[in-house]
Amino acid sequence: MSKYKALQRLNQPWLLEGSHFYALRDTIAEWDEDITADNAQEDNYVESNGIALLSLRGTMMKNPSIVEKVLLGATCTQAFATNCEEIRKNNSIQGVLLDVDSGGGSVQGVIEASQALREVHKTKPVVAYTDGLMASASYWVSSQATAIVGSPSSRIGSIGVYMPVADYSEQYAKEGINVEVISNKDGIHKGAGLEGTSLSDAQKKQIQAEVEELYGEFKKAVLAVRKIPEDAMKGQAFMGKSAKEQNLIDAVGSFDDAIFLLANEIKNRA
Repeated sequence: MSKYKALQRLNQPWLLEGSHFYALRDTIAEWDEDITADNAQEDNYVESNGIALLSLRGTMMKNPSIVEKVLLGATCTQAFATNCEEIRKNNSIQGVLLDVDSGGGSVQGVIEASQALREVHKTKPVVAYTDGLMASASYWVSSQATAIVGSPSSRIGSIGVYMPVADYSEQYAKEGINVEVISNKDGIHKGAGLEGTSLSDAQKKQIQAEVEELYGEFKKAVLAVRKIPEDAMKGQAFMGKSAKEQNLIDAVGSFDDAIFLLANEIKNRA
């Protein structure tokens, strides 16, 4: 995939912390094209003593390229959903520990990944743990676990959706470039956001409607399993103690605490 095509992927709705979006943009813009599959992380889980250790790290994307896996440490949401299905069907696995450190990612594949983890939760206990970030898309998925543990310094939440649209029309005008988009008469939304153009009111309204629809799905999924105050779902993230107070997580603790909690959950279901 060319650098241009990689940058074009940014023009879509995101479930990602704002600072991480700009880091993502800058990283792609500076990438080294001499990258091979040997550098890419695997999207697999590890099974040990009846426990599956499943990771959700880096930028979440559906079918990320090798470059995106290497530079962004991207997690493939499709592979994540497949792993959940395998874990659900594996009778030797008694419980799942989900290790999370992700600021979220693109929308594609997130709904399916969250539904897949919820299906696992129906038959086996799942404890999600973070000592870093569990934000936006990664919180959407993690919220479907049986229980969530966050370290004191972790940041959790960021329930919201946004779509960045850069308007370069003034810059183009200064350079003497005028971009006109000629589409079919009824295609008022065709070409929305093309570089060198500004969004029409109708296009802004359509994009806003798409963002609101996605946010509605996000809230619906979270509130189906957790009681969270409306004021805690306005796009902000909380550190461990505050996240617990907002019921975003069940406990503030360490990785060992998460393992202990999972062991108790397994025992209670036996």
